[in-house]
Amino acid sequence: MKNALVALPAIPGPTTVRFGVFEADLASGELRKHGHRVKLQDQPFQVLSLLLRHPGVVVTRDELQRALWPDHTFVEFDLSLNTAVKKVRQALGDSSDNPRFIQTLPRKGYRFIASVLPVQPVAAPRNPAVGTRRIRVPAIAMLAGIAAAGAWLLTRPAGPGAFSAPVPLTSYLGNESHPAFSPDGARIAFQWTGQGGMDIWVKQTGTEEPVRLTTDPRPDFSPAWSPDGRHIAFCRFEDPNSTAVFVMPAIGGPEHKVALFRDSRDRLQPRVTWYPDGHWLAIPSRDREGEGLGIFLLSPLTGEKRRLTAPGVSTNDNAPAFSPDGRRLAFIRARFAESDVYVQSLSLDLVPSGEPRRLSPGRRWTTSAAWTPDGNDIVYSSGQWNVGGFSLWRIASTGSTAPRRLEFATEQADSPAISRQGSLVYARTSFDTNVWSVDLAAPGAAAGPSKPFIASTRKDGNPQFSPDGKRIAFDSDRGGSLEIWTCDHDGSNAAPLTSMQATMTGGARWSPDGERIVFDSTRDGQFELYVIRSHGGPATRLTNHPAVDALGNWSRDGRWIYFVSNRSGQWQVWKMPDGGGEPVQVTRKGGYVAFESSDGRFLYYSRSGTEGGVFSSVLRIPVEGGDETQVLDAAMFLSFAVTEKGIYFIPGPDSEHRYSVRFLDFAGGRSRPVLTLPAAPHPGLAVSPDGRTLLYTRLDRSGSDLMLVENFR
Repeated sequence: MKNALVALPAIPGPTTVRFGVFEADLASGELRKHGHRVKLQDQPFQVLSLLLRHPGVVVTRDELQRALWPDHTFVEFDLSLNTAVKKVRQALGDSSDNPRFIQTLPRKGYRFIASVLPVQPVAAPRNPAVGTRRIRVPAIAMLAGIAAAGAWLLTRPAGPGAFSAPVPLTSYLGNESHPAFSPDGARIAFQWTGQGGMDIWVKQTGTEEPVRLTTDPRPDFSPAWSPDGRHIAFCRFEDPNSTAVFVMPAIGGPEHKVALFRDSRDRLQPRVTWYPDGHWLAIPSRDREGEGLGIFLLSPLTGEKRRLTAPGVSTNDNAPAFSPDGRRLAFIRARFAESDVYVQSLSLDLVPSGEPRRLSPGRRWTTSAAWTPDGNDIVYSSGQWNVGGFSLWRIASTGSTAPRRLEFATEQADSPAISRQGSLVYARTSFDTNVWSVDLAAPGAAAGPSKPFIASTRKDGNPQFSPDGKRIAFDSDRGGSLEIWTCDHDGSNAAPLTSMQATMTGGARWSPDGERIVFDSTRDGQFELYVIRSHGGPATRLTNHPAVDALGNWSRDGRWIYFVSNRSGQWQVWKMPDGGGEPVQVTRKGGYVAFESSDGRFLYYSRSGTEGGVFSSVLRIPVEGGDETQVLDAAMFLSFAVTEKGIYFIPGPDSEHRYSVRFLDFAGGRSRPVLTLPAAPHPGLAVSPDGRTLLYTRLDRSGSDLMLVENFR
């Protein structure tokens, strides 16, 4: 090659780059996988180097010929190029049919479609006794050709630098969410509830009709493309306490179950992803009952399982996402009503290196994260749990900069996904919860028709009657942030009671005399208990502990305030004197929401296997101490009310996914249906002191569409 004899100019860009599990040293002509050298001859390496210099750009066949084979005839060049590309693909384990690295554009050229990251050189101590080593002649020849081609290709016009405005990718009835790009960026897998259930669908960008992949009546969710584009992994709720991970062909076909793990339907649906080499899946799981979810590696072929994160008790890790080079893992760590983006460094052998580092600033609910193609930034969704208002944020993956909100996705934006080619897709969600009322003729009797009671275009829920039944406290964000509101017994004269301006405020409970309301809020950085006069005034903080303290409720005699806390290392019910004093632990085996019986003899409380479970068992213990007894198998979070004659509660859905309100009669010990709910319930249920009115929270409107942003940089 004549161009190999020219003087060696400076090489533009880094001399070592990383893509997937590979590193290419452009100075020495060496390709490494997991640090081990991969044999690749000079000409194939030159082709690979040119493509690495211009990731995402189509390098034409003419450009390759002029850069590397200027003296070859067309037939000679065509044979040499085809052979070189074939050898590169063999070295990378790539395929022309389902490329992960090199995409063929027929009659045009080739494009490197994986993310390419520079590797910073590490300076070695210089030995003055050793002179400057000579560069081998083959390396000089190769670098000269690469440099000449690089300089020539760099004169080509750059692509567009600004991203486009979001446009709807889907606009179907129901909820489309959790999108995932195929490796070539041409297809998007997502979950959709619009055809009678939650299933996995695939849509080609630029086309209207999606293709359905799964049809199981149980919910399927969290699709993830394999790096070679041939398979899709996804999750399925097998029963109320188990989640299975499946892998199936991306074009449809038989499903293969690769894992089954126990959970309690934590607030975040379990999400999965692939490691860049396609040999591992990352899944949230646990080794034993009672511990928090951690991130594990799972081999879909052998079933081997390896732990990557260990969050501890009462904390869950979810939504794993590997950096493009596979050396870092982003995930969401959740505790109570707060979750954040964390990043864990990994060795070449996929062993965690050091402790995970938190990136997001905290005090909010974060759901998922996606890496930019260069690995420099992470885009994540964050907002207020149980309220909405989620926005997309962007932060440096090193944590060196403060997060900045993406102004085109500032409300109800969730589940971002970014393609290797630089497109962004996310879910834009809308929902509205309201309080409905029904008349009760007698304890446990069939209820009358549901009537709207407290309603707005925002979120209203979790109602609680005052002891005299004349007023109602409830949670609402109709003023812009979630606060405690009150209204009259008929729903009129609604007005805000608090002005905490926090990410989360709620859980109002009346004192026995009706003069005060206890509630929880994150105003001072984490959940603490506060008390306020029921007719207004400043809020007074009751707790001051590094742990989470929430869900307060008075004893019947007004002497104690029960609350849930993890100050012992597990979620337990505690109580503190009304006038202040040292808290006392009440439960020993776990507890959440607590209510005393009407006569003050028993304490009823919920218990979930892990924090955040939507449905919990309900137990009771004597207030004076004694053995606990299970009363209900499952009741929705904040959706059971203890009355003199029994307990009203919302159990889990039936086999046809219908919800109801049931009544457990203390006298007979059996439960019976009171009301079939026409729409999905939301946490919050209350019964008036006279037993004539039942209030419940229901989800009246919900929907989400996928939005596409092209040229996202």
